[in-house]
Amino acid sequence: MAPVRKINLLELLANQPPRANFHVLEIDRKYTVRVARTAGRFPWHYHPNGDEGWFVFEGRVRIEMEDGAVELERGDFTTIPRGVRHSPEALVPETIVVIFNLRELGMVLDDPGADLGGFGESDLTRPEPQP
Repeated sequence: MAPVRKINLLELLANQPPRANFHVLEIDRKYTVRVARTAGRFPWHYHPNGDEGWFVFEGRVRIEMEDGAVELERGDFTTIPRGVRHSPEALVPETIVVIFNLRELGMVLDDPGADLGGFGESDLTRPEPQP
């Protein structure tokens, strides 16, 4: 059995730029928990393979959808259903979000050439390469 690890979100994100810091923590090789410091608006997109749960750890986020919007602040949670087009926007600097979804969520951008603002992922569940 692999050792249980403790991860502090604030320490994890301390030296990371916004959006380039989606750190993925895998659960049962089926689900992920993604944590990130966000900035600005993320392009319109949808997820074809599952719902996406959003929890605001710190700050405020507005998630625009075709039929309205939801604003979340510290401690708020919502679910964006599979297939719903949305575009989240951080409303205050240093907003930290925790996102729950299927590992194979998939993402379809309205504009495949859209600037993702440095979006990237690092998987903390994989062992670090040995020298």
